[in-house]
Amino acid sequence: MNFDFALLGPAYVLAVSWPLARIDFRERRLPNRLTLPVFPIATLGQLVAFLFGAEFSRLLFSLLACVGAFAICLVLNRFAGLGMGDVKLIAGMTLSLAWFNPLAPTLAVLIGLTLAGVVSLVRVVTRKASMGSSIALGPYLLVGFVLSFIAQGLS
Repeated sequence: MNFDFALLGPAYVLAVSWPLARIDFRERRLPNRLTLPVFPIATLGQLVAFLFGAEFSRLLFSLLACVGAFAICLVLNRFAGLGMGDVKLIAGMTLSLAWFNPLAPTLAVLIGLTLAGVVSLVRVVTRKASMGSSIALGPYLLVGFVLSFIAQGLS
């Protein structure tokens, strides 16, 4: 059996998804102790996969995509109110998913933002929240991650 070590990154994100979602719903934060380990875990897994014969372009693309996602999200943190936990989560998701499919991180974030928008709209319409209310974005991003990961595995 041939194990793809690059799966270590997505496996870690999947393993911490439930605790991250619970904490974010309760406290509106994504703690570093759960978000930051994805970076060395995913990078190490991808380096080992590269050493076992994977293409260098996959490693390079996932690293560059991660840096790009982090930079874009930093701008959104500064000017649009995206939380730093969400910035780190999106960058980690990007690093983990981009190895497998260049479009998977975009799909994950798009699904997450769409779900968050729909839930927010329903909450505003039902008067459970107002237009200026904050939301815990992490759980929706994690659902997007899971669905995107499953979708790329099925293709």
